[in-house]
Amino acid sequence: MSAQRQSSAEEVSYADQTSKIKGKISQFIDNLRSFRELQLLLAIIFIGALLRIYQLGAESIWLDEAATYFLSSDNLSGIYEATKNDVHPPLYYFVVHFFLLTGKSEILLRFPSMVFGIIAIPLLYMLGTRMFTVKEGLISSFLLSVSLSHIYYSQEARMYSMMVFLTLGSIFFFYSAIEDKRNGFWFLFVVFTVLNIYTHYFGFFIFPIEIFYFLILLFSYENRTLHFRSEILPQVKAFFISAVSIVVLIIPRIQVFFEQAASRVGGEVTWGVDQTYFISSLLSHFTFSPSPSLLYLTFFALGAIAMVLSKRRQAVLLCSWFFLPVIVSYYLSDIMPFHPRYLLFILPAYLLIIARGLTATSSFIFSVNTSPKSNRHLSEKKSQVLTVIFVFVLLLSSLGPLVNYYSSPKKDDWRGVASYMTTITRPGDIIAPLPGYISKPFRFYYDNSTDGTFIIDPGSSQQELDSFVDEQTNTIFFILTGDINAANPNGTVISWLGENADVVNIITNVYILTPKK
Repeated sequence: MSAQRQSSAEEVSYADQTSKIKGKISQFIDNLRSFRELQLLLAIIFIGALLRIYQLGAESIWLDEAATYFLSSDNLSGIYEATKNDVHPPLYYFVVHFFLLTGKSEILLRFPSMVFGIIAIPLLYMLGTRMFTVKEGLISSFLLSVSLSHIYYSQEARMYSMMVFLTLGSIFFFYSAIEDKRNGFWFLFVVFTVLNIYTHYFGFFIFPIEIFYFLILLFSYENRTLHFRSEILPQVKAFFISAVSIVVLIIPRIQVFFEQAASRVGGEVTWGVDQTYFISSLLSHFTFSPSPSLLYLTFFALGAIAMVLSKRRQAVLLCSWFFLPVIVSYYLSDIMPFHPRYLLFILPAYLLIIARGLTATSSFIFSVNTSPKSNRHLSEKKSQVLTVIFVFVLLLSSLGPLVNYYSSPKKDDWRGVASYMTTITRPGDIIAPLPGYISKPFRFYYDNSTDGTFIIDPGSSQQELDSFVDEQTNTIFFILTGDINAANPNGTVISWLGENADVVNIITNVYILTPKK
């Protein structure tokens, strides 16, 4: 009897030891996997950072960046008051203001955008991993790191990369707060949402989307019957407090928002994307290609289908994040000037859906979920290899636009224009920008007090131009850009210049002319 007990005890002890060994091996494998994932994420961040830092100050600033410089150079109260009459809120200008305290250069001006562009990459990884798996997190963050549209706006002194980062933060902490039921996440959700609205007025899009998603969560549809999910009730209070806090904190900008919206839709639309080409322009802008990428669109469609079939909650959030701003903006583009960059904040949703399409397609091809247990590990390996191939193909499709981006100028060379003007002007000469507001990027580089010249807005009607030329006794130089088509849509300025001025030089897309003698 005692021998049997001893044998049984030895078997139990052996089983415990075996279980501990297996547990340690499993933990070791998990640690290796986590370390490998960390290495991949760091490599992705490094690639993204390199692409955003490289040639950060190479190109001249353009019109909108010059507007950022002059507005951000004011004191904080001046910035706040000025943005009451500006189409953008003040937060981004506040951030740039502190960087400009250390000096004046293209790099300093663009540095905040570059930083926000880089830190958005790991944040998208966190959101993708949270909503799906590590694979979607890595793929989506990699696609963002090499996204030319995101790189472009990470190297521009405007608020768009900051808006992408804050949108990601708002969505991530909102989603995590619901899943984890942690008050700290609700607080961060409020912070990121409010900061986003104070960065760009299109940040208003995200808050209603989150409200819509939360309301959807309150109900479930089972057996053809709509049921109220009582388990969500504890979250209702936290969400209600968060929503009220957001509304209270954005009250100072709500009136300004509606005033700016009214001013934008009150006049003739003279620039921006035509409604007829709205969708194609938006999708092309995401890849900076002449036409939308069929490869991206294919995986986007497959990702949306895969989510509807197996990840419906994620489908509701991501599709709302992507489609609702597009639908609203489509109708707005017919009554107000619109540019695809305003919707850059939906790019992460676009890439997340694509990442889901990549992984779902690979899994479906090898039927991971239906393979016999003995073959499942091999199928998963094959699926991973195919996913990597898909990502590599997407990368190859992006290489051409990336190479072109770094090898050819994308902005008007105002640095070159200013340098040229110093060589051809004499004290007392007149420099007349057309339209007048393009003097901003010119003034960033050109100091007329040194050259003794005068920078004067000549007006845009033929009568104003005739009077302007007749009144001046010194040499006049007109500086003309394509912006004249928006400022003077009836074309009177172009017609007048064609008849009364000669071209002196063309630097990138900037024309320098002088009246005929």
